[in-house]
Formats: sequence, C-alpha cells, structure tokens
Amino acid sequence: MQNEETYLQSLLKNRKIVRNYIDSNQIYPELKKISEYTIKIPTAGFSRGIEIIHISEKQNIKTMAKYSNEELYVAKGFEKWLSKSISLFLIIINEEAYHKRYTEVDKNSSTNSKDWPTPYWYVDAGAAMMNCMLLIEETGLKSGFLGSHNMDIKNIKNHLSIPDEYLLLGFVTAGIEKVNNNKNKETKRKKIIHNEYFSK
Repeated sequence: MQNEETYLQSLLKNRKIVRNYIDSNQIYPELKKISEYTIKIPTAGFSRGIEIIHISEKQNIKTMAKYSNEELYVAKGFEKWLSKSISLFLIIINEEAYHKRYTEVDKNSSTNSKDWPTPYWYVDAGAAMMNCMLLIEETGLKSGFLGSHNMDIKNIKNHLSIPDEYLLLGFVTAGIEKVNNNKNKETKRKKIIHNEYFSK
C-alpha cells in the first residue's frame, strides 16, 4: 500500500535520544556487529578517516563515564547515564587521512581539503553516528549521544591508546531506557522542512 510506513521510516519516527538507562548485566551479542556497519558510510574521496572503538567491559564503561564528567552531571540533579550503558561506541576522526587522500594524483586538482567550508570529516562522522544510533535502535535498545565538549579528552585518549592527532566526535550510548512516568510538556516545533524555497 502506498501510505504504508516502511521499516526505516518507523525506526526513524520512534528514535529518540535517551540519557537515562537502568542498570543491566544483560548481554546483547548483536552489539558486537554494530561497529562493522556503523562505518559503512560514504567518506569524501573514500578517505576512510572515520574509525570507531566499541567499549563493552563494565569497568571500561565506568572509566569513560568518569572521564566524561558524569559526577558533574549527577550534581546537577540528573541520574547516572554513561556508567549505566550496556555499550559505548566512540567515533574518532583521522583528519590527516583526508588531507593525505586529497594530495594523491586523482585528487590533487580538487579543492584543497584544508579549504573546505564545511570539513567533510565532520559530515562523515555524523553519518557514522546516525548509522550507529539506528543500529542500536534496531536491537531494541535505546541510544544517546555525548559530544566531546563534555569530556576529558587527554585522559580518554591515554586510557584507550588513541593517537594524539585523532579527533573525538563523541560517544554513542546503548542501554535500556528507564521509563519516566512524568509526561514531558509539549514544545512548539520550529518549521525546519521547506519545499522549493526557504519559508518561515
């Protein structure tokens, strides 16, 4: 039927950022394959500069929560989030891979990668992030995202042996949503879809 919702449409419609999980020791073997499909994205010039670290050991997750200032988050009145995740997926960016690719023979007449108005490594990393979140949703878990602006980047890099030159986009989290019975207030939605021309 023409108006029937596709599986992907349904997944997207029901996806939401969740920052409140319940503690669980349940094992989800399917999470191990998520990294493989997360990086199946187009990258500028096939630079392959987006990489991912899957973290599933509980102590490692707690260490990442510590270096992501979870205690400050809790001090503001929120519940623990990262430390209750079943898995974390850290998306990392090798910017140099893009610059190296765009000095190769078939690309050296293209726009200089250092002059891109919007650096494509961030575009590609965003595509990986969305892949990761949808793949988590597909398992029946909920996903969230914590950007690197809230992290102790130096300690995270040291702990996970990430080279200094790599950039961190942030953690995609996977967990079991803690249901909140308090209904959120409806917020007025801003118009963000336009047809043919920009319209207010």
